[in-house]
Amino acid sequence: MKDNWLTKKLGGILIGVIFVISTVFLFYKEEYGWGVLLILALLLLYKLDLLTEFAVSLTDGLKTKFSSSTESKIISEFKKDQTCENKVALISYKIASHLPGTVVFNFLKDWRVWFWVANHEPKKYRAYVKIKFIADGLEKEVVDGYYGGAQAWKLDAFSGIQAPGLDIPEEVKDAARKGKRMKIQINCKVKDEDDTLVEKKFPHTYVYDPQNNSWFLEP
Repeated sequence: MKDNWLTKKLGGILIGVIFVISTVFLFYKEEYGWGVLLILALLLLYKLDLLTEFAVSLTDGLKTKFSSSTESKIISEFKKDQTCENKVALISYKIASHLPGTVVFNFLKDWRVWFWVANHEPKKYRAYVKIKFIADGLEKEVVDGYYGGAQAWKLDAFSGIQAPGLDIPEEVKDAARKGKRMKIQINCKVKDEDDTLVEKKFPHTYVYDPQNNSWFLEP
């Protein structure tokens, strides 16, 4: 740093000496116009150098401010729990007849579905899921267990769970046998490790397509 400063100063002095000698020589030769131009050029270079130093010092000052311990601490705290502060948890879930690496369930024969829930963040969450069965003239909520919002799905960082344990109530089976359009609605509350609410998700409703034996997300 000091070597650069010294080199810069010596270079400036050398250029100044050359300009002065040249100006004196021009005045000696009575070339007053060129001599004045050289003086003005020297002054202009001096001013540009000052502006450059000012710009550099301003930039360094800004960098110093943004690198201060207080600013770093604020940024660190923001990144530390950004999703929690914004009340957002990157948790996804769905209902399906088949998941990769699993058997295929025929809802009207097996009376079973796959449930899948996953955490896409580098932190742990608790997902409280509440399932509701919906058909024409029928709404049936699960009231206990993992599908009734009583027990939490404990999700490690970047992990998922797939389970076939959702029991289908008899009245739902009867409605499906009669050809009524079947829906399964998923309501989910996401909490952190300390069981503090992070986000309440919008309900996701899946509709059963008997012709293709599949579930699709209702818009």
